[in-house]
Amino acid sequence: MDRKVVELDGTPRRDAPPPVTDYWFAQVDVRLSQIEFIVARLEWQIWLIVCGCAGLLIFEIVKALSGVRT
Repeated sequence: MDRKVVELDGTPRRDAPPPVTDYWFAQVDVRLSQIEFIVARLEWQIWLIVCGCAGLLIFEIVKALSGVRT
């Protein structure tokens, strides 16, 4: 097996600095994620209210059909 040796330059690779707009986009992403979280929480609260009202309505219908007077 041949051993092949390759000389490497000792200079580090320099990446270009990130554009300034990356910071702005990061701020927009943070704000949008907070808005999405609030909307998701509001959606769950609305579903809980709707399901609770539907449960009470069904309970009242069953009570009315069974003829129980209170």
